[in-house]
Amino acid sequence: MRAVISLVSGTLLAFVAASIIGTQTVLASVQSMGLNVTFAMRWSSSVSDLAGLSTTLLPLMAIVLIPVWLILSWCDRRAILSITPLWYAVAGGICIAALHPVMALVFGVDVFAAARSWPGLLGQAFAGALGGFWMARLWRSKPDAT
Repeated sequence: MRAVISLVSGTLLAFVAASIIGTQTVLASVQSMGLNVTFAMRWSSSVSDLAGLSTTLLPLMAIVLIPVWLILSWCDRRAILSITPLWYAVAGGICIAALHPVMALVFGVDVFAAARSWPGLLGQAFAGALGGFWMARLWRSKPDAT
C-alpha cells in the first residue's frame, strides 16, 4: 500500500507543482508585456488551471512518471543498481522535460504554453524532479515500529 501511496502522491505533487509553475510562467510573460497581474489574479488562475489541467496534464504525467519510477524501484529491489531519491528526482525531471516536446511533435502544436520557453520547460522539469524526490522519500521510508 505504501508503494501506491508513494506513486500517487509523487505524481500529484509533480502535477500541482507543474501546473502552478506553468501558470506563473505564463502570467510573468503577460506581466512583461506591461499588463498588471495582481496576486488575486495569480491565485485564481492557479486554482483554475489546477482544475482544468487535471483531465489532460495529470493523466499524461502519470503515464510517463509511474512506469519509470516502477522500473527504478525494480532495479533497486533486484540490486541491479543502488537507487537513491536523487535517481527518482532526475528521472522525474527528464520525463517531464521530454513530455512537452514529444507532445508538441505528436500534436503539431505546443500543448502547454508554459513549456514553450526554456525557463518554462526547466520549471516543468523541476516539478517532475520534485515529485520524484517526494515519491522516493515516501517509498523508502521505514514504517514505524509501534
